Amino acid sequence: MLNFKNVSLATVALTGVLFGMLLLAPELIFFIFNIEGDEAAKLVSRRAAMLFLGLAIITYFGRNAEHSTMRQAVCLGLAISMFGLALTGTYEFVRGYAGVGILLAVVAEIGFGAAYIRIWTNNR
Repeated sequence: MLNFKNVSLATVALTGVLFGMLLLAPELIFFIFNIEGDEAAKLVSRRAAMLFLGLAIITYFGRNAEHSTMRQAVCLGLAISMFGLALTGTYEFVRGYAGVGILLAVVAEIGFGAAYIRIWTNNR
């Protein structure tokens, strides 16, 4: 069932896994996306990991939030972030800077973005 709690818990799982991978094993993401993994990329990866940890915490502790202006803001913000990630991933794939593996992320990001938009529009 598509509701805020279920989408939030799925987001916790996704962002938690991404946090761990980007912090501890960024080479796996580099391999999946078919990109170079130099020290600069690892630095950015570790920093991105912290953003994903923050999103995991927000979505976990906010999962039971009742409809409110704040919950609507979280839905809209996450939807825009997911769609933005999907757009940049698609752009890098089309440019040839990322391999076909990035399309897995793009599909997931579109799915999460659409879920948060649906919750946001159904509760306006």
